Amino acid sequence: MSYEVMVGNKATAVGCKLARVKVAAVFPITPQTTITEYLSEIHASGDLPNFEFINAEGELSSQVIAQAAEATGARSFTCTSGPGLLYMHHPMQETASKRLPLVMAVVHRGVKSMQPDHSDLMSQQWQGWLHLYVENAQEILDTTIMAYKIAEDKRIRLPVAMGYDGYVLSYTAEPVEIPAQEDVDKFLPPYKPMPGIFPVSDKDDKWRDFEANPKTFGAGWGEGDPMKPWQMHNEAALNGETVIKEVFAEWGKKFGRTYGNGMIEQYRVEGADCVITAMGTIAGTAMAAIDKLWADGKKVGLVKIRSFLPFPRSDFQAIAKNVKAIGVFDRSCQPGMWGPVYHQMRSTLYDEAKKTPVIGFIGGLSGKEVRVADMYKIGEKTLKVAQGGKPEAPIQWV
Repeated sequence: MSYEVMVGNKATAVGCKLARVKVAAVFPITPQTTITEYLSEIHASGDLPNFEFINAEGELSSQVIAQAAEATGARSFTCTSGPGLLYMHHPMQETASKRLPLVMAVVHRGVKSMQPDHSDLMSQQWQGWLHLYVENAQEILDTTIMAYKIAEDKRIRLPVAMGYDGYVLSYTAEPVEIPAQEDVDKFLPPYKPMPGIFPVSDKDDKWRDFEANPKTFGAGWGEGDPMKPWQMHNEAALNGETVIKEVFAEWGKKFGRTYGNGMIEQYRVEGADCVITAMGTIAGTAMAAIDKLWADGKKVGLVKIRSFLPFPRSDFQAIAKNVKAIGVFDRSCQPGMWGPVYHQMRSTLYDEAKKTPVIGFIGGLSGKEVRVADMYKIGEKTLKVAQGGKPEAPIQWV
C-alpha cells in the first residue's frame, strides 16, 4: 500500500494497471485525454507485462477493438467523453449483447457544452450496460478494480460504465491510497472468459470451446426464441444489485474502505424527515449542505446514488417507508420527459402502499456550478413537502 497525489484520470489508469488489464483501446477526447496518456506511459514503461495499448483512429473503433479483445479472452478497457460516447452508440449495444465484461470510463462532458453534466452516459441507458457513478479520485481507482469483478461474475457477464465528472474530477489532484498489487490479485483473480474464442482445456467449460461448438454472437442464438437473449440479458442486469453489494462488501472487508452498500451511500438519513439524492461530485456538495441543514434544525438526509443501472429499487423502497418526502437531483434532462433519475424513482415507489412524495430538481447542466446554497435550498424545499406543503412545481430548475 502506498499514497500518491493524483488527478482522477491517473487514478483510472492506475486502477487499470492494478486490475492487470491486457488491452486498452482508446482515442483521446477532452476531458478524458490524459487517461490515454497515462496508459501509454504504463505501456512504454513495461511495468504491466503483456499489456497492449492501441491508439485507435476514433471512438467507434476503440469500442469495437476493445470489444473484440474482450471476446478473445483478454481483460480489456476503453474510455471516452461526451460526443465520443455518442459515436460509440452502435457498438456499445453489441458489446452488451455479446455479454462481454468490458469496463469503460466515461469522463462526463455535456452534449451541449464542453463542461460536465451526465447527459452523455444517461443517453446510453438502453444499451444494456451497468452504470456506476463515482465522486472522487479514490473512488475512481477502487471502482475501476471492482468494476471488473462485477462485470466478470458469471451471474452478470455484462459491460460496466464508470462515470465521473470531467475537469472538476478528471483534472483535479487529491491524495489517493494505492493498494498493493498482491492484495488486488487476491481480490481480482485472472479473467476466465466465458465464452471465449480460443479453445479451452477446462473440462467443466467445454461448451465454451468454439472449435467443438461454434456459436453465433448477437443474433440467432436464442434457442429458437429470438427474444430469449433479451430476457437473459435483463435477468443478468437485475442480478447486478446482488453482485454489486457482494463485491463492495468484500472490498470493504479487505481494504478498509466502504462506499455504503455499493448501490447507495446514506448520509445522516437516520432520524431525517426527508432525503435528497445526488450522484457524482455533487454528492460532496450535498453533504456540506446537509450538515448546514441539520445545524439549522432541519432534518434532511442524503442518499448518494452509486449505481444508476441497476437502479437501487429495494434500497429506496426501504428508505421511503421512513421518510415523508424524497427530493431527486438530476444532472441531465431528457427534453419533454424531465430527469431520468426522477423517473426511475417514481417508478420504484409507484406500487408501494405508502405514497412518499417525490420532487424533481434539475441542475448542473452544461457545467453550471451547483453550490452548497443550491443543495441547501433543495433540502428546504423537500422538507417543506415533508411537512405537508405543496411543491412549487413537480420539477424545478436549480
